[in-house]
Amino acid sequence: MKIDQTEIINIIKLLIYKENSKLLKKIDFDDDNVFLEPLLFTYFNCKNNHNIPNEILHEIMQGYFVKRKEIKICSTYNSNEFVYVPQIGYFKCGDDNFIESISIIKNTKIELLKYPIKLLETIFKNPKGEFIRKEDIVINKSLIEKNINALTNAFNYIKENSPKQFELIELCCKKVLVFKTNPENTNSFATINAHGIAFLNVYQDDYDEVFFVDDIAHQTGHIILTTFFHDRKSIFKIDEEQILGDFLSKKDNRSIYVLIHAFYTYYATLICLDDCLKNNVFKESQEKEAIGRIGFYLKKCAKDFNNFDAITTHFKGIDKVLTSTGIEIYSMIKDKYQEIYFKWNSKTKDFDYSNQTYNFAFKNFKERNK
Repeated sequence: MKIDQTEIINIIKLLIYKENSKLLKKIDFDDDNVFLEPLLFTYFNCKNNHNIPNEILHEIMQGYFVKRKEIKICSTYNSNEFVYVPQIGYFKCGDDNFIESISIIKNTKIELLKYPIKLLETIFKNPKGEFIRKEDIVINKSLIEKNINALTNAFNYIKENSPKQFELIELCCKKVLVFKTNPENTNSFATINAHGIAFLNVYQDDYDEVFFVDDIAHQTGHIILTTFFHDRKSIFKIDEEQILGDFLSKKDNRSIYVLIHAFYTYYATLICLDDCLKNNVFKESQEKEAIGRIGFYLKKCAKDFNNFDAITTHFKGIDKVLTSTGIEIYSMIKDKYQEIYFKWNSKTKDFDYSNQTYNFAFKNFKERNK
Protein backbone atom coordinates (compact mmCIF):
# COMPACT_ATOMS: atom_id res chain seq x y z
CA MET A 1 0.00 0.00 0.00
CA LYS A 2 1.66 3.21 -1.19
CA ILE A 3 0.96 6.35 0.83
CA ASP A 4 1.03 9.76 -0.86
CA GLN A 5 0.51 12.71 1.52
CA THR A 6 1.01 15.45 -1.09
CA GLU A 7 -2.64 16.51 -1.22
CA ILE A 8 -2.94 16.69 2.57
CA ILE A 9 0.26 18.75 2.78
CA ASN A 10 -0.94 21.15 0.07
CA ILE A 11 -4.24 21.71 1.91
CA ILE A 12 -2.40 22.67 5.11
CA LYS A 13 -0.07 24.96 3.14
CA LEU A 14 -3.06 26.72 1.62
CA LEU A 15 -4.80 27.12 4.99
CA ILE A 16 -1.69 28.67 6.52
CA TYR A 17 -1.28 30.96 3.53
CA LYS A 18 -4.84 32.21 3.83
CA GLU A 19 -4.53 32.90 7.54
CA ASN A 20 -0.98 34.16 7.94
CA SER A 21 1.20 33.97 4.82
CA LYS A 22 4.17 35.54 6.67
CA LEU A 23 4.62 32.29 8.61
CA LEU A 24 5.45 30.44 5.39
CA LYS A 25 8.50 32.67 4.91
CA LYS A 26 9.89 31.62 8.28
CA ILE A 27 9.92 27.85 7.70
CA ASP A 28 11.47 25.47 5.19
CA PHE A 29 8.63 25.33 2.67
CA ASP A 30 9.94 22.04 1.25
CA ASP A 31 9.96 20.27 4.62
CA ASP A 32 6.81 18.14 4.58
CA ASN A 33 7.09 17.46 8.32
CA VAL A 34 6.12 21.06 9.04
CA PHE A 35 2.74 20.61 7.35
CA LEU A 36 2.12 17.19 8.87
CA GLU A 37 2.33 18.58 12.41
CA PRO A 38 -0.77 17.07 14.11
CA LEU A 39 -1.62 20.24 16.05
CA LEU A 40 -2.11 22.07 12.76
CA PHE A 41 -4.96 19.66 11.99
CA THR A 42 -6.41 20.34 15.43
CA TYR A 43 -6.10 24.10 14.97
CA PHE A 44 -7.74 24.29 11.55
CA ASN A 45 -10.45 21.71 12.28
CA CYS A 46 -11.44 23.04 15.69
CA LYS A 47 -10.62 26.75 15.90
CA ASN A 48 -13.99 28.08 14.77
CA ASN A 49 -16.04 25.89 17.09
CA HIS A 50 -13.86 26.32 20.16
CA ASN A 51 -12.80 30.00 20.08
CA ILE A 52 -9.13 29.21 19.52
CA PRO A 53 -7.26 32.51 19.02
CA ASN A 54 -5.29 33.11 15.81
CA GLU A 55 -2.06 33.54 17.81
CA ILE A 56 -2.02 29.78 18.42
CA LEU A 57 -1.00 29.16 14.79
CA HIS A 58 2.25 31.06 15.41
CA GLU A 59 2.70 29.19 18.69
CA ILE A 60 2.37 25.82 16.92
CA MET A 61 4.73 26.69 14.05
CA GLN A 62 7.51 28.59 15.81
CA GLY A 63 9.43 25.41 16.59
CA TYR A 64 9.76 24.86 12.84
CA PHE A 65 11.14 28.35 12.11
CA VAL A 66 14.50 28.27 10.32
CA LYS A 67 15.67 31.16 12.48
CA ARG A 68 14.23 30.76 15.94
CA LYS A 69 13.62 33.81 18.06
CA GLU A 70 12.16 34.25 21.53
CA ILE A 71 9.34 31.77 22.11
CA LYS A 72 5.90 33.40 22.14
CA ILE A 73 3.10 31.79 24.13
CA CYS A 74 -0.53 32.89 24.13
CA SER A 75 -1.02 33.13 27.90
CA THR A 76 -4.68 34.13 27.63
CA TYR A 77 -5.49 30.78 25.96
CA ASN A 78 -3.14 28.33 27.67
CA SER A 79 -4.65 27.51 31.04
CA ASN A 80 -2.81 24.24 31.74
CA GLU A 81 0.24 24.02 33.98
CA PHE A 82 2.45 23.39 30.95
CA VAL A 83 2.48 24.79 27.41
CA TYR A 84 3.67 22.59 24.56
CA VAL A 85 5.54 23.98 21.55
CA PRO A 86 6.07 21.36 18.81
CA GLN A 87 9.70 20.55 17.96
CA ILE A 88 10.92 22.31 21.10
CA GLY A 89 9.20 21.08 24.25
CA TYR A 90 7.29 22.23 27.31
CA PHE A 91 7.15 25.61 29.01
CA LYS A 92 5.74 26.79 32.31
CA CYS A 93 2.46 28.55 31.70
CA GLY A 94 2.48 32.19 32.74
CA ASP A 95 6.22 32.88 32.88
CA ASP A 96 7.36 31.16 29.65
CA ASN A 97 10.12 29.25 31.46
CA PHE A 98 11.44 26.23 29.54
CA ILE A 99 10.78 22.99 31.44
CA GLU A 100 11.55 19.98 29.27
CA SER A 101 12.45 19.12 25.68
CA ILE A 102 10.41 16.78 23.48
CA SER A 103 10.86 13.02 23.88
CA ILE A 104 11.32 10.61 20.96
CA ILE A 105 10.54 6.92 21.45
CA LYS A 106 13.82 5.00 21.26
CA ASN A 107 14.76 3.68 17.80
CA THR A 108 11.84 5.51 16.15
CA LYS A 109 11.02 8.97 14.82
CA ILE A 110 7.80 9.08 16.84
CA GLU A 111 7.36 11.61 19.63
CA LEU A 112 5.86 10.72 23.01
CA LEU A 113 3.71 13.52 24.45
CA LYS A 114 4.22 13.82 28.20
CA TYR A 115 1.77 16.40 29.52
CA PRO A 116 -1.80 17.63 28.86
CA ILE A 117 -2.00 20.00 25.88
CA LYS A 118 -4.63 22.73 25.95
CA LEU A 119 -5.37 22.48 22.23
CA LEU A 120 -6.09 18.74 22.51
CA GLU A 121 -8.82 19.24 25.11
CA THR A 122 -11.18 19.66 22.15
CA ILE A 123 -10.39 16.07 21.06
CA PHE A 124 -11.49 14.12 24.14
CA LYS A 125 -15.20 13.35 23.79
CA ASN A 126 -17.48 10.59 25.05
CA PRO A 127 -19.66 8.41 22.76
CA LYS A 128 -22.40 11.07 22.94
CA GLY A 129 -20.04 13.71 21.56
CA GLU A 130 -19.78 15.53 24.90
CA PHE A 131 -16.48 16.85 26.23
CA ILE A 132 -14.86 14.65 28.88
CA ARG A 133 -13.98 16.59 32.03
CA LYS A 134 -10.25 17.25 32.44
CA GLU A 135 -10.44 15.74 35.92
CA ASP A 136 -11.54 12.42 34.39
CA ILE A 137 -8.48 12.09 32.15
CA VAL A 138 -5.05 11.30 33.58
CA ILE A 139 -2.09 12.52 31.50
CA ASN A 140 1.09 12.92 33.50
CA LYS A 141 4.70 11.90 33.89
CA SER A 142 4.03 9.07 36.34
CA LEU A 143 1.72 7.42 33.82
CA ILE A 144 4.53 7.67 31.25
CA GLU A 145 7.06 6.22 33.68
CA LYS A 146 4.78 3.28 34.43
CA ASN A 147 4.31 2.39 30.76
CA ILE A 148 7.40 3.67 28.94
CA ASN A 149 9.33 0.39 28.88
CA ALA A 150 6.44 -1.70 27.56
CA LEU A 151 5.50 1.01 25.05
CA THR A 152 9.07 1.34 23.75
CA ASN A 153 9.52 -2.44 23.56
CA ALA A 154 6.27 -2.79 21.63
CA PHE A 155 7.28 -0.20 19.04
CA ASN A 156 10.59 -1.95 18.58
CA TYR A 157 8.93 -5.39 18.38
CA ILE A 158 6.83 -4.07 15.50
CA LYS A 159 9.85 -2.43 13.88
CA GLU A 160 11.94 -5.62 14.05
CA ASN A 161 9.25 -8.18 13.23
CA SER A 162 6.76 -6.31 10.99
CA PRO A 163 9.07 -3.88 9.20
CA LYS A 164 6.73 -3.06 6.29
CA GLN A 165 3.92 -2.19 8.68
CA PHE A 166 6.32 -0.16 10.82
CA GLU A 167 7.36 1.89 7.77
CA LEU A 168 3.72 2.90 7.30
CA ILE A 169 3.35 3.62 11.02
CA GLU A 170 6.41 5.87 11.11
CA LEU A 171 5.35 7.63 7.91
CA CYS A 172 1.85 8.48 9.15
CA CYS A 173 2.04 8.56 12.96
CA LYS A 174 4.02 11.51 14.29
CA LYS A 175 3.17 11.39 17.99
CA VAL A 176 1.69 9.16 20.70
CA LEU A 177 -0.24 10.31 23.77
CA VAL A 178 -0.76 7.87 26.63
CA PHE A 179 -3.73 8.66 28.89
CA LYS A 180 -5.98 6.92 31.39
CA THR A 181 -9.74 7.20 31.75
CA ASN A 182 -12.74 4.96 32.25
CA PRO A 183 -13.46 3.34 28.84
CA GLU A 184 -17.07 4.46 29.26
CA ASN A 185 -15.65 7.94 28.59
CA THR A 186 -13.56 6.89 25.61
CA ASN A 187 -11.42 4.04 24.35
CA SER A 188 -8.05 4.43 22.67
CA PHE A 189 -8.58 6.35 19.44
CA ALA A 190 -7.24 8.29 16.48
CA THR A 191 -9.01 11.23 14.87
CA ILE A 192 -8.68 13.46 11.81
CA ASN A 193 -8.92 16.40 14.24
CA ALA A 194 -5.45 15.52 15.50
CA HIS A 195 -4.26 13.59 12.47
CA GLY A 196 -0.96 11.89 13.16
CA ILE A 197 -1.45 11.26 16.90
CA ALA A 198 -2.28 7.84 18.36
CA PHE A 199 -4.20 8.21 21.66
CA LEU A 200 -3.69 5.13 23.85
CA ASN A 201 -5.94 4.56 26.89
CA VAL A 202 -3.99 2.53 29.48
CA TYR A 203 -6.90 2.11 31.89
CA GLN A 204 -6.04 -1.51 32.77
CA ASP A 205 -3.13 -1.69 35.21
CA ASP A 206 -1.78 -5.00 33.86
CA TYR A 207 -1.08 -3.74 30.34
CA ASP A 208 2.28 -4.81 28.94
CA GLU A 209 4.01 -5.24 25.56
CA VAL A 210 1.20 -7.41 24.16
CA PHE A 211 -1.40 -4.71 24.76
CA PHE A 212 0.82 -2.04 23.25
CA VAL A 213 1.64 -4.09 20.13
CA ASP A 214 -2.12 -4.56 19.70
CA ASP A 215 -3.13 -0.97 20.42
CA ILE A 216 -0.29 0.66 18.49
CA ALA A 217 -1.15 -1.44 15.43
CA HIS A 218 -4.85 -0.64 15.88
CA GLN A 219 -4.69 3.13 16.38
CA THR A 220 -1.91 3.74 13.87
CA GLY A 221 -3.96 1.59 11.48
CA HIS A 222 -6.67 4.25 11.69
CA ILE A 223 -4.11 6.97 10.97
CA ILE A 224 -2.66 5.06 8.01
CA LEU A 225 -6.06 4.41 6.45
CA THR A 226 -7.26 7.98 7.02
CA THR A 227 -4.16 9.12 5.14
CA PHE A 228 -4.65 6.60 2.34
CA PHE A 229 -8.39 7.29 2.08
CA HIS A 230 -7.98 11.08 1.95
CA ASP A 231 -9.61 11.04 -1.49
CA ARG A 232 -12.59 8.86 -0.64
CA LYS A 233 -13.93 8.91 -4.21
CA SER A 234 -10.88 6.89 -5.24
CA ILE A 235 -12.08 4.13 -2.86
CA PHE A 236 -15.88 4.24 -2.69
CA LYS A 237 -18.51 4.21 -5.45
CA ILE A 238 -21.35 4.72 -2.98
CA ASP A 239 -21.98 7.13 -0.11
CA GLU A 240 -19.58 5.72 2.47
CA GLU A 241 -21.34 7.52 5.34
CA GLN A 242 -24.45 5.31 5.02
CA ILE A 243 -25.20 3.49 8.28
CA LEU A 244 -24.78 -0.30 8.41
CA GLY A 245 -27.96 -0.80 10.42
CA ASP A 246 -29.98 0.47 7.46
CA PHE A 247 -28.91 -2.60 5.48
CA LEU A 248 -28.70 -5.22 8.25
CA SER A 249 -31.33 -7.00 10.30
CA LYS A 250 -29.68 -5.70 13.48
CA LYS A 251 -28.70 -2.39 15.03
CA ASP A 252 -25.28 -1.13 13.96
CA ASN A 253 -24.59 2.60 14.04
CA ARG A 254 -21.26 2.40 12.22
CA SER A 255 -20.92 3.82 8.72
CA ILE A 256 -19.57 1.84 5.78
CA TYR A 257 -16.44 4.00 6.00
CA VAL A 258 -15.98 3.04 9.67
CA LEU A 259 -16.48 -0.64 8.78
CA ILE A 260 -13.61 -0.53 6.28
CA HIS A 261 -11.49 1.20 8.93
CA ALA A 262 -12.29 -1.67 11.30
CA PHE A 263 -11.13 -4.17 8.70
CA TYR A 264 -7.78 -2.46 8.34
CA THR A 265 -7.22 -2.27 12.10
CA TYR A 266 -7.91 -6.02 12.36
CA TYR A 267 -5.45 -6.56 9.51
CA ALA A 268 -2.70 -4.45 11.10
CA THR A 269 -3.18 -5.96 14.57
CA LEU A 270 -3.21 -9.55 13.33
CA ILE A 271 -0.02 -8.95 11.33
CA CYS A 272 1.87 -7.49 14.28
CA LEU A 273 0.73 -10.05 16.88
CA ASP A 274 1.35 -12.97 14.52
CA ASP A 275 4.81 -11.75 13.55
CA CYS A 276 5.78 -11.34 17.21
CA LEU A 277 4.58 -14.86 17.99
CA LYS A 278 6.35 -16.28 14.93
CA ASN A 279 9.65 -14.79 16.11
CA ASN A 280 9.18 -15.71 19.80
CA VAL A 281 9.54 -12.21 21.23
CA PHE A 282 6.93 -12.68 23.97
CA LYS A 283 7.25 -14.44 27.31
CA GLU A 284 5.15 -17.59 27.86
CA SER A 285 2.26 -15.82 29.61
CA GLN A 286 2.38 -13.08 26.98
CA GLU A 287 2.15 -15.68 24.21
CA LYS A 288 -1.12 -16.93 25.71
CA GLU A 289 -2.49 -13.40 25.77
CA ALA A 290 -1.36 -12.70 22.20
CA ILE A 291 -3.03 -15.89 20.93
CA GLY A 292 -6.16 -14.98 22.90
CA ARG A 293 -6.19 -11.56 21.25
CA ILE A 294 -5.76 -13.12 17.79
CA GLY A 295 -8.81 -15.32 18.38
CA PHE A 296 -10.72 -12.28 19.65
CA TYR A 297 -10.03 -10.31 16.45
CA LEU A 298 -10.64 -13.29 14.16
CA LYS A 299 -14.17 -13.52 15.58
CA LYS A 300 -14.76 -9.77 15.24
CA CYS A 301 -13.39 -9.76 11.72
CA ALA A 302 -15.53 -12.74 10.66
CA LYS A 303 -18.68 -10.96 11.86
CA ASP A 304 -17.77 -7.85 9.93
CA PHE A 305 -17.08 -9.84 6.76
CA ASN A 306 -20.68 -11.04 7.06
CA ASN A 307 -21.82 -7.45 7.51
CA PHE A 308 -19.91 -6.36 4.43
CA ASP A 309 -21.31 -9.27 2.43
CA ALA A 310 -24.79 -7.97 3.27
CA ILE A 311 -23.78 -4.53 1.96
CA THR A 312 -22.37 -5.89 -1.30
CA THR A 313 -25.45 -8.09 -1.75
CA HIS A 314 -27.70 -5.07 -1.30
CA PHE A 315 -25.77 -3.10 -3.95
CA LYS A 316 -25.49 -6.19 -6.21
CA GLY A 317 -21.73 -6.70 -6.08
CA ILE A 318 -18.54 -5.42 -4.48
CA ASP A 319 -17.69 -3.61 -7.72
CA LYS A 320 -20.77 -1.46 -7.13
CA VAL A 321 -19.49 -0.50 -3.66
CA LEU A 322 -15.72 -0.10 -4.06
CA THR A 323 -13.44 1.09 -6.84
CA SER A 324 -10.67 -1.17 -8.11
CA THR A 325 -8.33 0.42 -5.56
CA GLY A 326 -10.85 -0.20 -2.78
CA ILE A 327 -11.32 -3.81 -3.86
CA GLU A 328 -7.54 -4.31 -3.88
CA ILE A 329 -7.30 -3.08 -0.28
CA TYR A 330 -10.26 -5.23 0.80
CA SER A 331 -8.78 -8.32 -0.90
CA MET A 332 -5.43 -7.72 0.81
CA ILE A 333 -7.19 -7.61 4.18
CA LYS A 334 -9.25 -10.74 3.49
CA ASP A 335 -6.21 -12.69 2.29
CA LYS A 336 -4.35 -11.86 5.51
CA TYR A 337 -7.40 -12.82 7.59
CA GLN A 338 -7.59 -16.23 5.88
CA GLU A 339 -3.86 -16.79 6.37
CA ILE A 340 -4.08 -16.04 10.10
CA TYR A 341 -7.32 -18.00 10.42
CA PHE A 342 -5.85 -21.20 8.97
CA LYS A 343 -2.75 -20.77 11.12
CA TRP A 344 -4.43 -20.16 14.47
CA ASN A 345 -8.05 -21.36 14.29
CA SER A 346 -7.25 -24.84 15.64
CA LYS A 347 -6.05 -23.16 18.87
CA THR A 348 -8.55 -20.32 19.09
CA LYS A 349 -11.82 -21.89 17.86
CA ASP A 350 -12.83 -23.21 21.30
CA PHE A 351 -11.87 -20.13 23.30
CA ASP A 352 -14.68 -18.61 25.35
CA TYR A 353 -14.97 -14.84 24.90
CA SER A 354 -18.40 -14.49 26.51
CA ASN A 355 -17.10 -12.36 29.39
CA GLN A 356 -15.11 -9.96 27.22
CA THR A 357 -16.05 -6.31 26.88
CA TYR A 358 -15.38 -4.19 23.79
CA ASN A 359 -11.69 -4.10 24.73
CA PHE A 360 -9.91 -7.41 25.27
CA ALA A 361 -9.10 -8.10 28.93
CA PHE A 362 -6.58 -10.88 29.60
CA LYS A 363 -7.87 -11.26 33.18
CA ASN A 364 -11.33 -12.09 31.85
CA PHE A 365 -9.84 -14.41 29.23
CA LYS A 366 -7.98 -16.44 31.87
CA GLU A 367 -11.15 -16.87 33.92
CA ARG A 368 -12.94 -18.66 31.06
CA ASN A 369 -9.96 -20.35 29.39
CA LYS A 370 -8.02 -22.24 32.06
